Amino acid sequence: MKAGASCMWARAGASMIDWLRGAGTVLLAPLALMLAGCVTAPQALAPIPQAETPRFDPFTFFDGATRGEGVLNKVRSDPVTVQVTSRGRIITEGMREASWAAPPRRVLVIDQTIREGEKPARERQWRLHEVAPGRFEGTLSDAISPVTAHVQGNLLVIEFAIKGSFKVRQELTLSPDGQRAHNVTRISQLGVTAAVLVEDILRE
Repeated sequence: MKAGASCMWARAGASMIDWLRGAGTVLLAPLALMLAGCVTAPQALAPIPQAETPRFDPFTFFDGATRGEGVLNKVRSDPVTVQVTSRGRIITEGMREASWAAPPRRVLVIDQTIREGEKPARERQWRLHEVAPGRFEGTLSDAISPVTAHVQGNLLVIEFAIKGSFKVRQELTLSPDGQRAHNVTRISQLGVTAAVLVEDILRE
């Protein structure tokens, strides 16, 4: 979900999506990406080692207020700062698509405000529900595909697609005290990385 749930999922991947939409087809064409080379992740923020515990429960971490701050590296552009504020809540809703009396499901809803550099702030929303232990599905207002996510110990991996056939993969690792998540988000096309966001997300 920021930082803050920000690019939830965190939190600020949205800023990259916003940039990709406005960058133009010439910059983002596969050939241009190949010529420019892969973007690498900034090293300014301290990563969190993967571990079996604490288990990353997005319903716990993103319930309430979170904020994220990070650095976005883009193809042929200078790094820019990203700030994400998020507000998460858990709701119960019926499964309208079911033809039988399906039980209600718990849904994590995260509303985010993303600020990238000097650009105007923008909004987006996540909706996630658990489909099996440690596995989640849902939607994101910026995505053109369903959102899928899975948990491996303190690691939460989120994947979806955005306009232009770009794939987004977010890897969030949870701190031992459960109050911080380190987010690395990569956007790629044809296996070539176009943008990388490295972000720290803090619960408030």
